[in-house]
Amino acid sequence: MSNLGWSEEKAKSVEANYHELYQVSDQYVQDRLRQASKEGYVEVAFGLRVRTPLLKQVLYGSRSMPPAAAAEGRTAGNALGQSYGLLNNRAAIEFQNKVWASKYRYDVFLVALIHDAIYLIMRDDIEVVEWVNRELIKSMQWQELPEIQHDQVKLGAALDLFWPDWAHPITLPNDADQNTIKRLCREAQAELKQAA
Repeated sequence: MSNLGWSEEKAKSVEANYHELYQVSDQYVQDRLRQASKEGYVEVAFGLRVRTPLLKQVLYGSRSMPPAAAAEGRTAGNALGQSYGLLNNRAAIEFQNKVWASKYRYDVFLVALIHDAIYLIMRDDIEVVEWVNRELIKSMQWQELPEIQHDQVKLGAALDLFWPDWAHPITLPNDADQNTIKRLCREAQAELKQAA
């Protein structure tokens, strides 16, 4: 409330809407924490185990749960969600291997990973841009972990070109051909000239 300047009513409404929207995810976390209270660990992305020795000593969710065990539960719950940020690292590694194995190994350079984004610099060459747009997106759409496979919800991504600066993204459609990429860039350049 104080960070956003919201009323208590609005803050509670936003929180309720969040939990309504993500009820399946919330239930998944609660089920995993109950399991952790039996096993002494919670298994997160890629099989990593986070030990929960305090949860193992109590009945998770009970009113008599000590504050330290509740705090450990919050930490384990956060690890459940945050660990899937490793999907971005996995995609970057796969894509970097594609770059090294390609004729574009001197044209594409990964420079940073931030949360769910992969930042790179590439040569100003339409063939390179088309290849990156196809291959990077394939790497980011990987969904082979059993717990994230879903018949309707798929992982997605889109490549943004930033030109002439960070304030002006050009979002490319997945699998765009060279003509589409050129057209989108020309349109973006025309909009910039018109705005100037």
